[in-house]
Amino acid sequence: MNRSLHLAVPLLSAVLLVSMSLPLWGYDLEVPSDPWEDFRQQYKLYTRKLQKSFDRSFSHDYTGAVAEATAAIEILPDEGLAYAERAKLHLTLNNQKEADSDFRKALQLFERAMERYRKGPSSKQAAKSKTKASAGDVARLIATTRYQRGEAFLAFEQYRNAREDFEVACKGGIASACPRVVDVDQIQKRGANWVPLSPRQSYDRQRVIRPAAGLVRAWIRREELRSDIDDGGPVAQEHLVELRCETRDFKIVDGFAQSASGEKTPVAPDTGYSKPMPGNGVGKLLVMLCRRTEPK
Repeated sequence: MNRSLHLAVPLLSAVLLVSMSLPLWGYDLEVPSDPWEDFRQQYKLYTRKLQKSFDRSFSHDYTGAVAEATAAIEILPDEGLAYAERAKLHLTLNNQKEADSDFRKALQLFERAMERYRKGPSSKQAAKSKTKASAGDVARLIATTRYQRGEAFLAFEQYRNAREDFEVACKGGIASACPRVVDVDQIQKRGANWVPLSPRQSYDRQRVIRPAAGLVRAWIRREELRSDIDDGGPVAQEHLVELRCETRDFKIVDGFAQSASGEKTPVAPDTGYSKPMPGNGVGKLLVMLCRRTEPK
């Protein structure tokens, strides 16, 4: 891609909010509206590939999701978002080396993008442009990038950095970032042993057992929505789930619902196995835990 086209990004003026049906956490994606139509078209292709990556991971096809994120990177290799997404996918697939590499690259590109936004276009680019980036446009672009970087920090359990980015993005007008501040606080309150699977689900990495070949048991905690709590529902539920790796299904074997007062009510175990629904944290856990080497 022509370098001058990439440097035109600070002239972006419209924001496309990704559908909230996306798996786990969606992103604000910036859509250029400037004279460089070639770049605008490239960005459309880029966001479509990322949408496909989100959709595949929502259905627990993480290998396919990696392929779509890689295709997005090939379209715009100087944008950080696809690297951040691919890093999260590699984490799920237990590809730690690849995850760390993509994470570092994403952070580097996010920082470069924010620096470009602060500097603004060169005088030559500004003369060619039919639009002019206002201080508000630049501030929103930086806030959006902070939000995207915050999601990357969160996936890699760098909670202090994630919270700082979400707080700045929230104050900068990125509504999606505001509830993430609360999410980070809840995650930290649960303890370092709880690993987030989704905004409301975590699993306890210290209580994962393998009772037999192809079987894994793990505790999953689900924080309930505020509306459910207001109606007198539980504030959280914890389930001990048994995962069958070969058939990719699960069942609840123990658990409880917790009230606002701390009272715990036992949950009836499942009588049989079932497949996880798309977007469910159990489906992600099946991929994360079943890909690890079984004990001999």
